[in-house]
Amino acid sequence: MPTVTAIQFTQDQMRTLTGVSTETVRHWRKAIPYLASKTGKAARFSFADLLGLSVTQALVSSLGVHIGSVSVGVDALFRVLAASAPLMEGAIVLVTPTTASLHGADSWSGKDVLTEPTLVVALDPLIARLQQQVLPAMSAPAQAALPFPPEAVRSRA
Repeated sequence: MPTVTAIQFTQDQMRTLTGVSTETVRHWRKAIPYLASKTGKAARFSFADLLGLSVTQALVSSLGVHIGSVSVGVDALFRVLAASAPLMEGAIVLVTPTTASLHGADSWSGKDVLTEPTLVVALDPLIARLQQQVLPAMSAPAQAALPFPPEAVRSRA
């Protein structure tokens, strides 16, 4: 039985899809051990890696979190996403300064007691944005209405 290999993305594709600049990735490689292993021109990124970079970008740009303060948690985030092969629809990630966990939206509620400051990121919008960039939905061209009705034609044979 042939094995299915996952699509791997180059560094340039990763930067284009996630919007993370070269300098930012270089800085994050120093802070996050998981990314430190992906260096050189032969570095390849999985879809889970792209999602991890998108979550990290959201934490840094949208929430103003300094990467150094959550580097251990973000490293755990990359490892959790890599281990959860089929990503759950409606999933959320919880990132603390030292840990990360993946939950289904229905399996976790805000009523759970958290013991340390926690950042919660919904994955659906990030997954949808990445998928749209990887496989853009092409709108089917509408067929123009015929200016005259079709008629049956008989041939003499």
